[in-house]
Amino acid sequence: MSKLGKRLRKPFLAAAMASIMVGAAACSGGTDSGQAPNQGAAKSAEPFEITMMNQSIVAEPPSPDDPIIKAIEDYTNTKLDIQWVPGTTYPDKLNATIASGSLPMVVLLQDRQESVVNAMRSGYFWEIGPFLKDYPNLERSLNKQVLKNVSLDGKIYSIFRSRSLVGDGMIFRKDWLDNLGLKAPTTTDELYNTIKAFTLDDPDKDGKNNTVGVAEESLLRGFNFILAAFGGGNLWDVKDGKLVSTLYSQEYMDALNFYRKLYQEKLINQDFAIATRPQNIDNMDKGTYGMRLGDPDQITRHSQLLKINPKAELDVSASINGSKGVRMLMSTGYTGEFVFPKSSVKTEAQLRQILAYFDKISDETAQNIFEWGIEGIHYTMKDGKPVRTQEQTDKYNAEVVQLEQTLEVADGSRAMQGSIDPYVQKYKDAKNAVAGNLVVNPAAAYISDTFNQKSADLNKIINDARIKYIMGQLDEAGWKDAVSSWDKAGGGQVTEELNEQYAKDTDK
Repeated sequence: MSKLGKRLRKPFLAAAMASIMVGAAACSGGTDSGQAPNQGAAKSAEPFEITMMNQSIVAEPPSPDDPIIKAIEDYTNTKLDIQWVPGTTYPDKLNATIASGSLPMVVLLQDRQESVVNAMRSGYFWEIGPFLKDYPNLERSLNKQVLKNVSLDGKIYSIFRSRSLVGDGMIFRKDWLDNLGLKAPTTTDELYNTIKAFTLDDPDKDGKNNTVGVAEESLLRGFNFILAAFGGGNLWDVKDGKLVSTLYSQEYMDALNFYRKLYQEKLINQDFAIATRPQNIDNMDKGTYGMRLGDPDQITRHSQLLKINPKAELDVSASINGSKGVRMLMSTGYTGEFVFPKSSVKTEAQLRQILAYFDKISDETAQNIFEWGIEGIHYTMKDGKPVRTQEQTDKYNAEVVQLEQTLEVADGSRAMQGSIDPYVQKYKDAKNAVAGNLVVNPAAAYISDTFNQKSADLNKIINDARIKYIMGQLDEAGWKDAVSSWDKAGGGQVTEELNEQYAKDTDK
């Protein structure tokens, strides 16, 4: 068990069990199991107050009278009392709040630590699966595969914040391709040749040897993209009816060797082992790097490039036709999930009012608020479609995006279709092009107690070994030794635990 797990488990479970007893007593005396889903909200003219703990993704969190929050409150007839916690301190704040036993009605979980899993199994949070059929907007908005993946022991305890199932791709200088007479790469060989040309063939035509083909960061943000291109699986493969880690696959080795070759030939930033995403974005904006690997959404992060060089042009793609065709490892499909403690949501009636709120913010009108903002401020209707000026785009990015990312649970697909930023359209098109070629993680729906306890150590073994292998500090035998160390440190036990559940799963 990790030090954090040891520190949290006893106080967390003590608070959880005490809260369960209080919640159970309240439920036995106050629940009307035959109540219609929206009955509580429909009968009351007063807004239903919902307390919430959420992560702030900006330095200055939204104020209670923020116009977007007010618009959501007015539309859903609620009063949102949100405790915004900075992202860097959110885990510690959440742990402290859980240990105190004083939680709000809606709590954002960034990940599932061992203590959280134990609390779910102990009945600390409401199981909401049986209720979802009563909320058509919410049920429609939650991807069924992702819903299965966030379940625990076949039960659903949370509403997740939907994200694209496509999270990988490449962002590159389109003007550099044009300068070199090249087209966007569509195979692994073309990708290598493009990266090489971006490094050696003076793609910016300044007569200097001052460019690097591709930028990476310490967590190898593009590794899954390359792994998929070489035919690799999504964390786990199924062989002979059993789950096997992709770490043992030849495809994983091929992806590592692709990176190793880039590093040896100095076609990738030589500081990738310590580089961060902001640093790589900055260097690409300054004209040093020709390509970044990672989420295609990130193309919108390069506004400085166009200010520095108005003639620059970016493009994005998520399609590489590799050894097994075009493949994309399906992302988790969500970021963070909302759970509902029985200590603060004491009756089924209260739970249903909260679910009614999430159902309401998942319909077309609410998705328009999150995706477009307020008419006249963040967009204008023209010929029946919403459009934005640059000023409105800047206001939307400053005032709405943070709330769209932190409060919206739907994927925005039911919002109005209008004229959007060309780069936004580029990444949407790139993701849509591979949406039918997703490779699922066959173990995503299962829980390994060992992994919950040892994930940090297990991930460190592999991440360190990948970097060392790419940099030539390990040979292939050294890599295999590292995988063996991973197995002995708990990876083998994780495999056994997942396979036990896989064998029993009749819905796989």
